[in-house]
Parts: sequence; structure tokens; C-alpha cells
Amino acid sequence: MGVSVYNKKNTCMTGHTMPEFQASIKNWRAVIDLLPVAVVFAAESEGSQGYSRSYFANQTALEMLNLDPESALKPQFERLSFYPDIHLTGASANPEPVPSPIMAALSGEVIDRRDLIVKDIPVSIESNQFYGDDERIYALTLQPRDHRLFVNKNTPMDMSSAELSLRDSIGFERIVTDLSTSLRNSTQEHINLNIHLALERIGNFCQADRAYVFLFDFEHTTMSNTHEWVNDGISSHIDDLQQIPNSQLPWFFQQIRDQGVLAIADTATIPAAGALEKAEFEREDIRSILCVGLYDMNELIGVIGLDMVARNRRWSEADIRRTRLIGELIATAVSNDRIYQTLQTSQQQLMAKNDALRELVLRDGLTGLANPQQFTERLNEEVARALRQQHELTVAMFAIDDFKSHKEELGVTSADALILTISGLLKQHFRRNGELLCRFSEEKFAVVLPHISFAEACQRSNEFLRLLETQGITQRVERSTSNTTLQPDERKIEKNGNKLTVSGGIACLSTCDGPEDIVNQADNMLTLAKAKGRNRVEHTVPDNSDSSDINS
Repeated sequence: MGVSVYNKKNTCMTGHTMPEFQASIKNWRAVIDLLPVAVVFAAESEGSQGYSRSYFANQTALEMLNLDPESALKPQFERLSFYPDIHLTGASANPEPVPSPIMAALSGEVIDRRDLIVKDIPVSIESNQFYGDDERIYALTLQPRDHRLFVNKNTPMDMSSAELSLRDSIGFERIVTDLSTSLRNSTQEHINLNIHLALERIGNFCQADRAYVFLFDFEHTTMSNTHEWVNDGISSHIDDLQQIPNSQLPWFFQQIRDQGVLAIADTATIPAAGALEKAEFEREDIRSILCVGLYDMNELIGVIGLDMVARNRRWSEADIRRTRLIGELIATAVSNDRIYQTLQTSQQQLMAKNDALRELVLRDGLTGLANPQQFTERLNEEVARALRQQHELTVAMFAIDDFKSHKEELGVTSADALILTISGLLKQHFRRNGELLCRFSEEKFAVVLPHISFAEACQRSNEFLRLLETQGITQRVERSTSNTTLQPDERKIEKNGNKLTVSGGIACLSTCDGPEDIVNQADNMLTLAKAKGRNRVEHTVPDNSDSSDINS
């Protein structure tokens, strides 16, 4: 094809002058037709009417692309559909066609790709440009892609290449086997280390300068460099490549999203649409770059990439396939880790909701105190602990005296206000660590008093009755006109009339047979207190107790 390139004297390198240009093309076109490689090109020359373009395709290209030599070639080039090779890149099972690399190359763009399919044929595509003083030729070669193991072994060099390829394949298979085991079995504590080791293995095997993983957020609006391996003497950029918005690298995002792969042999040839990416690659001293999409359930979640810093690199099909295979292992590990984290978070949320629900179930709706169910569970625990540690345990029961008549006179709303007032005073008085206050029934309350002597428990119970007396609460409580839940501080308690009283009963574990018995005995003492005139505390008398201490 160099026969069409002119020197500074406007003379073709084969000796042709400009009027002989078309004749020259006819001569070497016959040679190109004999090539086993598909070649298409556009010859642009300057004539009296300005620049004109002619499109050509050799015989191999006509057959490969099913072109009609009797019809205009440009429209046929434009109608050709190129698709990402999903078996190579891992892109979507139904990918969209990519912009025509033929028309891009014939328009002057640099094309070097090994990841596309046309007419169901996997192809390698490379562009070339030849310039003269008055004409240009834009050419593109297309070759069916084969793994380099499958070469024609006709020469010693071919045999040597096949042997090297086989050796590489065996070595890479070992890497895949090792990484498959380590990444598949990664625990949450070791997944980052195993991903780093995977990048180190693929980076060294492909002789790259840098290997890395970027993960997208769930909306694909940003990406972050989560893992990176760098060769000796190569700078790291993981710290400054976090939360990168797609607006900062739009061309890169589009290429990965649409095609699943980005393979650039020379970052200096990135088209104008990738100006932001070109500047970023220059900042990182990247000469060549290969990025392959990471997919989970056919959804793009990130990329795995290789960089060349010291030199340019033409990425082979084998490079893309190998990077994709390691990427699939990493994507599976990332997916498993995300599933584990999601399950763990869901479990924690479920446990928190269950705890909250249990708290609601175990709380009295009006007062917020423990209900009988929680009281029973806690009492069983405290009794077992007291027996095991041999310390004292007391249960006190309190009830509003003559509550039924109060309720009939005042109504439900004011009766509830009365209960809230008494429960508030109980919470104020019995608030030591370990004490549990319960609304046992409508007007009845129970308190678990661990780790104190029976005498002290009786003393504190009597002190509560004296506290209640100082409040001067009467049996007439103003009715609330609000429909909202009543709060103690919203009540207006009258200070005249008959004072409200509370009776109490106390029992200790040492005179009882267990949790149920201690509750029954405390309740019996409460009944006794009411029978003796109310507004008093009655208690059982434990063995070896000084009644004077208890009644003081």
C-alpha cells in the first residue's frame, strides 16, 4: 500500500505523478486482492473539482463481509453491524451494535480492536493511514480471530510459538485454579487480600505495570478504585481515584457500559470524545490500558484493568480473555461478599425490629412499665440467680385502694390519669439498678427488689406510702379534654377531698418455694393489708429476722 504515498516532490514512491494516481491504484489493487487478509480503504485525492474519495475492498473483504462489488461500497460499509464479543468481554447477552469501526477508521480514527464480531465472525481490526502531499489513504484490515495456540505449524518459528502458547495456557490454568479456590472460599476478613493477590497474579502473568479493580455504585453514577496492585517502581493512584463521577470520565463509562471492554494500545490516539480520559491517563502516565467489565447476574458492577506505564502494548485476544476470566472470579467474590453483608445487615435489622417488637409486647401500653409477661420472665431469671449466688430477693405488690369506685366516679380517662400518676411515683421511687417495676393488673403494680435485705425492702415500701401521702393526691382528678395519650405532667391533681391511698404486700424468697409462690405470698400480704384498713404494707416474716427492723 506504500505505492500510493507521495514524497515532497509530489512524486509517488513508485515514480508515479498525480495524473497517474488512478492507474497506480489499479495496479496495486490487484495485489491487495490476492491477500488472505480482508482490507478496506478509502483513497482521497485532490483534483480540479477539489478532494474526492474512492472506496475499495479486496476480494477477501468482499467474501468475509458479504459485500456486492457491483454496488457502492460506502453504504454497504455503513450498514455493517459490529457487536461486542460477549464470550470475550462478558457483556450483556443481547448487546447493542457499536459504532462502525470501518467508518471510523476510514474517517481517520485510530482503530485497534480484538473484541468485536461482524457477520458472526470474531475479528481483529487494525487501521492504518498513509499520507502524501495531495492524497491520503485510510485503510483497515480485518482478520478472523483465533487463539494463538491454534497456529499453522509450518515453520520452526510457528512450532516455537505454539509451544510458548501451550506453556502459557498451562501456567494460566494453574493460576485460575488457585484463584478460583481462594476467591470462592474467601471469608469477609480475607476477601480484600485475596482480590489483591489475584491482581498481582494476572498483572505479573500479563507483564503489566498496574492491575486494579473499580466498583460502580448501584446507580452507576460513580466508581471507586477498591483494589490495586502495582509493579516495582510504578506509582499508586488508588487513594485519589475514589468516588469518581461519570461526568468526569464520560467516554470511559460509555465504552464500558455499551461494549464491556476498553483496549487502547496507545492512549495518545484516544479520539476527541475521550479528551477527559486522555488527560487523566496522561496524569497517571498510562501508555496503554485494558479494562474489562465485571458482571454479576448480567449486571455491570465494575471493571478490572491493566495499565502499561513504561511502554506501549498491543493487547491480544488472549490478554482480554485472561483478564476477563480473572475478573469473573473477582466479580463472584465481590458478589458473595455483598450478599453476605446484605444478609448480615438484614439480620441485624430484623433482630433490632424483633427486639423493638418484643419490647412493645413486653410493655404496658398505658404506663410503659413492664407487663406481667416480662415480669414473669425477669422474676424467673432473678430467682435462679439469687439461688445460685445465695443473695436475698423480695417482691412487693401495690394496689390503689378502692380503685373500682374511683373509676366509676371519675370515668375511664381520669382513672387512667390516676394510674399514670401512681406509676410515675413508683418509677421515681424504685429506680435502683436491677429493680423491675411492673403493672401487674389494672390498678395493681409489682416490684422485684434484688440484692437488698428483706428489712430494707420493707423500709423502702413504707417510704413509698409516705411519699404518696406527701403528694396529697385526692380521688377527684380533673378530666382531660384532649384525645391524646395522657401524661402525668398534664394532670391537674386536686389537693382537697379524700386522699388517695395505696396498700402493699411484701414476700421474700427465703420463705417461698419459687417464683410463683413468692408472687402469691406478696399478693396475699396485699390482700391482708386491704383487710386491715388499707393504706399500709403487710409482709411475711422470714426466718431469723428481727421484726423490729422490718417494721421500723
